[in-house]
Amino acid sequence: MKVYKNFCKKYHFVWIFALSAIFYLPQNASSVYAKCTKENDCFSCHSSQELRDVHKTCQYLNQGCLSCHAVPKNLAAASPDSSCNGKSEKGSCGNSKGCQGSCEGEKGCGGEGISSDIQMGHEDWEKLQRSVHETIEKCLVGRKFLETYGPLGVGSQCVPVDTFGIPSWATVDMLGESDNAIHALKREIAHIPLIYKDFWLFWRDIEASRKCETPLDISAAVGAAVAAAAREDDLVFNGLPDMNMAGLLNVDGRNIMKLSDWSVIGNGFQDVVSAVEKLRSTGFFPPYTLVVSPKLYALLHKVYERTGKLEIEAVKEMVKGGVYQSPILKKDVALVMAAGRQNADLAVGGNFKVEYNGPENLNHRFRVVGSSVLRIKCPQAICTLE
Repeated sequence: MKVYKNFCKKYHFVWIFALSAIFYLPQNASSVYAKCTKENDCFSCHSSQELRDVHKTCQYLNQGCLSCHAVPKNLAAASPDSSCNGKSEKGSCGNSKGCQGSCEGEKGCGGEGISSDIQMGHEDWEKLQRSVHETIEKCLVGRKFLETYGPLGVGSQCVPVDTFGIPSWATVDMLGESDNAIHALKREIAHIPLIYKDFWLFWRDIEASRKCETPLDISAAVGAAVAAAAREDDLVFNGLPDMNMAGLLNVDGRNIMKLSDWSVIGNGFQDVVSAVEKLRSTGFFPPYTLVVSPKLYALLHKVYERTGKLEIEAVKEMVKGGVYQSPILKKDVALVMAAGRQNADLAVGGNFKVEYNGPENLNHRFRVVGSSVLRIKCPQAICTLE
């Protein structure tokens, strides 16, 4: 009996604390759980996959999680470590830094504050960049036959443009004393403009993708990529008069020939043959490239006389450098060009990519941006059929 009294006297504080914990703490904790009756409460700091992994032994959909939410004021002094800055194994960004990384700038993770900082996952960002890159590659026409110079860097704002004369034959003699070197007739400086198109991704869509594991809809990004690619092709073919830039279809010094009626079988092929003969007689050798409007491209898909082949197949064998169509060519016009870096190229400052433009009204603005300029070095290598 004496031993029992000594034990109780020595450990009575332990018994009091244990009884208090059994009867008192659950009741106080219930005020926290009362805030977490909605599924979205836990999703403020965790993805659904993380919740399934972390809360295997509790029904978080009904009672929530203390480690995910700010502690009520009446419990803040008693248990400061219960706030969202402490115990979460992973933040919404997927890093093992606790919930503090995902809630930075907020008043708390329990819906008390909202941050406009973007919370896009790495996979969604990679998907966004990849989709834009693939879309631009498919839509660009000028870069399919023009060689590129660069990229020079997004900070490059100008590039030299040399103009050369008509090609001449190489010299053959015994002593090598002839002065027939190729040299630039003149040099100018061309400005490299930015080509860009903005698009929006809404905050709610990003949150739904991150927390509910739904695919992020990037239709706006793809549309911006198509617009940016079309704008570069417009600069390549039509130029930009406001910046004193000429395009392949309107540069001074090009060869101009009359376009016949391509609805008549054989006329398209004969026009291309005439343009090729013109370039070859001037001194420009194959391969040649043909670019036409969608209408003329469709008219080339007719069986050529009695050969059993489409007319476009005969045209491809003639030019050797490929046949392309572009919606940028609105009217009935065809371009035949001697492809090659010595005649024209595309100086690229920065290839197209997605950049984050910033938040506004909680939503997020992005930009598909690149920079390039056409350098026509020998206008005589171009022949337009108009």
